[in-house]
Amino acid sequence: MMGKLGGIVLILMLLMWCCNTRKTVVEFNLIGSSGMLPELEVNGEEWDIQVDDSGYAKLMLTEGEHGYATLKYGKDRLPLFIEDGMTLRIYIYGDHAKGNIRFEGDGAPKNRYLNSQVMKNLSFDYELDGPEFLGQLKDLIQEQFHYLDTMGFDTAFTEMERNRIKFSTYKALENYPLYHAWSTGNMDYQPDTAYLSCIKKLIKEDEKLLVLKEYQEGMASLVSLISTYHMKELDAYKQVMAQFDYVIHHLTNETLVEFLIDHYAYAYLLGVGIDGHIDDVLRVYDFYVKNPVLRKRFQEVYDRCAKIVPGSPAFDFMFTDIAGQAVELEDFRGKYLFINVWTTWGVPCRYENLAWEKLKKEFEDDNIVFVAVSCDSDRAVWEKRVRENPKGEVQLYMGNDRSFMDFYMIRGVPRFILIAPDGRIINSDMLRPSDPETAKTLRAYLKEK
Repeated sequence: MMGKLGGIVLILMLLMWCCNTRKTVVEFNLIGSSGMLPELEVNGEEWDIQVDDSGYAKLMLTEGEHGYATLKYGKDRLPLFIEDGMTLRIYIYGDHAKGNIRFEGDGAPKNRYLNSQVMKNLSFDYELDGPEFLGQLKDLIQEQFHYLDTMGFDTAFTEMERNRIKFSTYKALENYPLYHAWSTGNMDYQPDTAYLSCIKKLIKEDEKLLVLKEYQEGMASLVSLISTYHMKELDAYKQVMAQFDYVIHHLTNETLVEFLIDHYAYAYLLGVGIDGHIDDVLRVYDFYVKNPVLRKRFQEVYDRCAKIVPGSPAFDFMFTDIAGQAVELEDFRGKYLFINVWTTWGVPCRYENLAWEKLKKEFEDDNIVFVAVSCDSDRAVWEKRVRENPKGEVQLYMGNDRSFMDFYMIRGVPRFILIAPDGRIINSDMLRPSDPETAKTLRAYLKEK
């Protein structure tokens, strides 16, 4: 009898515990959206949020699915904090989240704080000398700390947020040497030893902080600055090997070492692709990086890069010209094809287009076709620019299909691609028209023909 009674009591206790366990809930309310859907990234996991006809969706998160997160909505990227056991209701008005978002629920206060203007408006004076620039960063960090302290958040979040603020601000240090040179006109500027000594003191090995994107990026920036400050030329291979060398010989935390080796190798692969030095990079990578998640991500990018090495078949595109007629890769068979991927609003694109026109005239009697492919989102804007500034090259419009951009792993424009007469890739990231070596390179290929 007592056994049965004890069992009933246990069941009742379990039911009470289940009822009292708080769920982590994130609700989405899209108001006035044209069909754009949000994405949520938490701890490396991504969710595509499918809303109902009223624009509503509800996520029930489990243990481990909380902490700092990112809300992706179109081109907007907003910081979030998903608090364990709390409810966060997100209201987005229209197709732009920035400036049009509202948070409610018991998980709202920290998200209002993260998305407040005080946390966004950071500007840096790169004309300052090294010590003054470091002082500026220190003042900016203290201002953010002061604002954080007025919020009255719990100790754990406040301490983590202090680290996030520090390393987020430290990212400016990597840009400082180059931006200072531009701002002052002193193109030979190099950081002095006192400045670098201060930078070294900011490097903090703390595995627990790797959950913070800002810590990851901040540490990568600090180590990159220390390891490459002496390099006057921009050589991606020498840079990545210097980064590897510093990490291996100066850092001791194995998890942090693995993260940074992966970070620099991944960046090299994205920036340079599979080149003659890739085996050296892979030897270091394979020795230090064992995490299957990191290796899977690296392998996926490597496989994509392998599709655009010289000699591989070019992407079989089909775009439209100003008259709406379809133009495809096969139409240029038998000729060299020099592609300029551009956009009407890009300042670098406008600069390169001037050199592009000169180059086109120089080779107008040769077996090469100059093709400008616009990736503008608005065809009308592109058409207006083309009609106002008629050029001699072939003008094509990409439209909303980004398969071409994905294939060539284009993350910024302008981007130039050289295709051989047989439809195979010569260079998927060709020199820019403004580079004096570009004309020489084109001439060399044309002579071979």
